[in-house]
Amino acid sequence: MERAKATGRPLPWKDLRVAVVGLGRLGTACALALADSRGLALVAIARRGDSLSRGLPRDLPRGVAVCETGTLQDVDAALVCVPAEEMLDAVRQVLSRGIPVVECAQRHGPAFREHLAAIDREALRQRCAAVVGAGWDPGALPLLRGWLGLLVPKGRTEARLRASASLHHTLAAREVSGVRDALCTERRAADGRLQRYVYVELEPGADRQQVDAALRADPLFLDEETQVLPIPSVAALEEEGQGVVLERWGAAGASGHQRLLLEARCDPVALAAQVMLAAARSLRQLRPGAHTLLDLPPARLFGPRSQAEREAGSRPR
Repeated sequence: MERAKATGRPLPWKDLRVAVVGLGRLGTACALALADSRGLALVAIARRGDSLSRGLPRDLPRGVAVCETGTLQDVDAALVCVPAEEMLDAVRQVLSRGIPVVECAQRHGPAFREHLAAIDREALRQRCAAVVGAGWDPGALPLLRGWLGLLVPKGRTEARLRASASLHHTLAAREVSGVRDALCTERRAADGRLQRYVYVELEPGADRQQVDAALRADPLFLDEETQVLPIPSVAALEEEGQGVVLERWGAAGASGHQRLLLEARCDPVALAAQVMLAAARSLRQLRPGAHTLLDLPPARLFGPRSQAEREAGSRPR
């Protein structure tokens, strides 16, 4: 394997030697998370041949090797982070080298079951373990919904997507000439004043100062201090920070009128990376074949038993 240039901190010795396949948003998040994890060591990054010469994130440990997927070796597990349409081929290529894998392609329903069965056949053929759908959704989010159903067996669950940090679309800003799309949020300043932040995606050729003046003069924004912040893409901003609200109503045994509410404001990519790392910790104890998070004992996902016990035993404040 071609060695990467030495950057960042020295690589400490750890138990599980891990490779990241693909270095997009998810692959980068996994690589950076591995650099700060316990019990896992990032030792290789697999990329396409035309991407081998590209630089790596500065915070990665020293000595991380860079290679093509087909030459990956000397690793105990691989986190496959390629686009969904490339996932099955990449997983098969890694499994063919006798390397257990973790992946989190965004597939649901029948498509997920077909994907799982295909990876299961290949994993059994290569006598390797694979964890499929180990991300945020699929992955952790369905597990959270399952726990709500376990606690309140008779009832219904509603899931609502929310933008992170109270970001919401604003029709008033969208109607301003030169604005393609906009998101708005409100926050308190240190002195208690309410401030409004309007993130605007401008139309090509739009005048930034005219858009700024028009928004500040809008009656909706006159009552509060308003900051207008042009951004390249509203869609990209929404993807960086999303949220979800899970709410379940129903009965638990003889006790009716139960209501559970769980709200998350998060970066789904960062959470998916953490789930993939947790799944990688379980690979050594798994039989050959494809598994989902439902097949894994929670203690194996937490890592060291003492850490899991501390998390489970902590009391709310």
